[in-house]
Amino acid sequence: MLPQNGQIRQPLSQHQLDTFMSNSNPAFDSPYFNLDPSQAAKQMQAINNANQARSRASLGGGISSGSFLGGINPTHDPASGFSPNPQGLPQGSNPGMNPFLDPMAHPNAAARNPNQGPVSIKQRQAGFLNGLARIMAQRNTPLPPALTGMDTPTYDPNTSQWKMVEPAEVGAFRLAGRDIELFKLWTLVFQAGGGAVLSRDNSWHLILPQFDLPEEYPLPNGQKSVAQILAQYYMAMLLPFEEVYRNNIQTQQRKAQASRQASLGQALPPSALPRPDGTASQRVSQTNVPQTPARRLSSASQGSAPNPNEGGQANGQPSDGSVLDQEQGIKRKLESEEADNKRVRQKTEPLAADSAAATNGIDPSSTPSGPTSMSVPARPRQRPSRRKIEYLPLARDVDTVGGRDMKIIETETIATSLRRPLRDINDWGVVAVDALTMSLRSQLSTELSYALTTFTLLSTMRGDTPTSGFPIVQCSDLLEEVLDVLEERAFGGVEDLPEFSEGSQLTTHKELVNALLEVESQPFASLQPRQGAKDPDIGPRQRPGNIIITIINIIRNLSFIHDNAGFLAQQERVFDLMLRICSITMKDGKPAAAASALSLGDLITIRKDTMQTLMHLAGAMQFSDPPSKTTLSIVSRTFHLLASYLVDPSEAVSPMACVQSGNTKPPYLADVALETMTRLMQTDTNRKVFSKAIPEASIRAVFTSSIHRLPVGDPDFHIVLRDRWLGYLEKVVMNIYSLAFVASPELKKKIKADRSLGLKGVMLRLIQKFLLTPSHEMKSQFLVSARRAIEAMKLLDDCEDSFDTSEAAPATLSFGMGYGEVGDSNTEKGTGLLGGNREVAWDLLMLREVQADGVMFTELDSLSRIE
Repeated sequence: MLPQNGQIRQPLSQHQLDTFMSNSNPAFDSPYFNLDPSQAAKQMQAINNANQARSRASLGGGISSGSFLGGINPTHDPASGFSPNPQGLPQGSNPGMNPFLDPMAHPNAAARNPNQGPVSIKQRQAGFLNGLARIMAQRNTPLPPALTGMDTPTYDPNTSQWKMVEPAEVGAFRLAGRDIELFKLWTLVFQAGGGAVLSRDNSWHLILPQFDLPEEYPLPNGQKSVAQILAQYYMAMLLPFEEVYRNNIQTQQRKAQASRQASLGQALPPSALPRPDGTASQRVSQTNVPQTPARRLSSASQGSAPNPNEGGQANGQPSDGSVLDQEQGIKRKLESEEADNKRVRQKTEPLAADSAAATNGIDPSSTPSGPTSMSVPARPRQRPSRRKIEYLPLARDVDTVGGRDMKIIETETIATSLRRPLRDINDWGVVAVDALTMSLRSQLSTELSYALTTFTLLSTMRGDTPTSGFPIVQCSDLLEEVLDVLEERAFGGVEDLPEFSEGSQLTTHKELVNALLEVESQPFASLQPRQGAKDPDIGPRQRPGNIIITIINIIRNLSFIHDNAGFLAQQERVFDLMLRICSITMKDGKPAAAASALSLGDLITIRKDTMQTLMHLAGAMQFSDPPSKTTLSIVSRTFHLLASYLVDPSEAVSPMACVQSGNTKPPYLADVALETMTRLMQTDTNRKVFSKAIPEASIRAVFTSSIHRLPVGDPDFHIVLRDRWLGYLEKVVMNIYSLAFVASPELKKKIKADRSLGLKGVMLRLIQKFLLTPSHEMKSQFLVSARRAIEAMKLLDDCEDSFDTSEAAPATLSFGMGYGEVGDSNTEKGTGLLGGNREVAWDLLMLREVQADGVMFTELDSLSRIE
């Protein structure tokens, strides 16, 4: 006989059998782990005869049904594999499930073995660890001795698969900073149905609170569910033990069932034994058979109550019907237990006897007639109902935001940021620039597409130094051909539009975006014919708007290269075409592109690219004085293009209001527009051209929006302390100074007298905050903005023409008449702009930084004068 542990045991002697019967809790490796079937049959026969005698003595007395169910009572620790208990099950027990978890589940355990007391938890845990160590050793996966407390000779720490397990103490390991006892873990999982059931139902998270474990465990590459890690530990270390444990229970139940059936067969009377032909010699009515416990349990399982009128035979022997009922009850009990173990739907098929009766044409509800039978009405058999209860959680953990997995997006973003750098221009070998020029000149669809694609790639290449790239200065013919294609696709030979008039309305960037959203949100917007849509007559050629956007993109890429800035800044045709394409006209009261080949979306994209091109080339652009008509047109269109990003009232707000709207950084488009305008108006020559080309209404609109962008309250100044906001503020103040320089004397007087603008209060508070700050390091950074603010106030206070350099000639015989009386140009009259705030001005004049700067001291003193 080969036991479960694989060791061959000798047959049991009578002394060993007596020892087994007296010991209710043998060890896992005991030689009494499995009994000889013949010996077990004899023992079970004797016990069942005694039970039957008791049942005859107390007929209908409600005795326990445990001895008739074939159940086994494993009463010792799980390491022993639950050796069978020959004395049967106690009342209300569940065979093979609870006895190990509750050592006192059997009230007669102490009576069976008075020399042995209740089994302690430590003893059961030691037996559990001993059995677990042996099972894992037999599977050639021995556990560490520090984990089980058992010395395993085959354990090698160098090659063991349990090297990553961190033992805490004997019988426990550490997980997420908590000690996990193997015995407690096995007990909880087994009570819940086993590891396979928890994995199938995704219920491992229910075990976490028993060990005070968190839901997530931090790892270098993210977080992992602790429930999954705990399931992996259990499946690797404890699942083999669970399988052996269940197999032992099922084997013992089958052996006990066979022994009980054999004993029941010997107890049958000769008249009830089957004949050789398979039929019984006598049929006895079931109504005269006493209702045994097994029969009552079977009836209860079918939903019917026991009949109190049912009696027994005079001799007290069970009839063939009761034997069949007992056999069927045992069979149904075992099937229901197996179904519960497998967690499948309970079988509700009719009994075998009923099936056979139905097959032979006999009504199974009818009772057989006989001399001692009574007519009893048949009782309906109810089918057991099974209800599926679903529990809905109060809240479900969601890893997505708005239907998007943020973890995947972050991973892709990191991968994109680590992409390969741009290829060097030398990697492309020799490029035939003449061939590209001829392809552009041919105007063929395939040649044009090839030439523009190649030129786009070349414009993104970089040379050996950061400032070098594709040398457009050496390919002037290629640039001219590109500009010809741009003009042809955009205007098609139409003459230039008239210059921007002073009375026309300035369309802002926000208005263009809102108009585009309004058009695109209309029903069937894609089916309506619109400006810039592809003409079906052109065939399989590119849409003209795509070609225009590509050429604008090429010019923008070339402007990034510092070596090309000087050459491109001298090309008036480049700026003339680009700014002309950016022009806006009104059609049916709505803005539209001046170029008929462009849609409203194309116009918004081209205006952004053009502004970035101007920002890169603004430092090298020098306008001629006196300006030509083309120069005045370029300056006017440039100013209104930049002003469209600055003058919108909803966007020209203080830093705090900007942050409250959701932008933690300065507005990008407004920042680029301010930087471009500041660079263009940096030299006096360009400022003079701007003063001639820009109307006063446009200058005042941009000046007012710039004042509204300055900080006012303390929260604004706290935001300005950041690096990006400080640079943005310097551009705003510099733009105010440039506009004050360009403004005419009449416009300066209007701005100075405008009380609704609050120029003096806003500028004085900015100067006071920047110069009186206690931090010396921050004061040095704020000094640039404070100096520019004082200079702008001085220009507005003088109300003079900044470009008038003529001086009044001194009067005759004025020399020697007295100092400062005649011909002194430094004499100033009238009350200064800060005359009403002399105390604040004097505090500023006493600062060391102001006294060190002679120009700033003189201008601040002039602003605080009183006539």
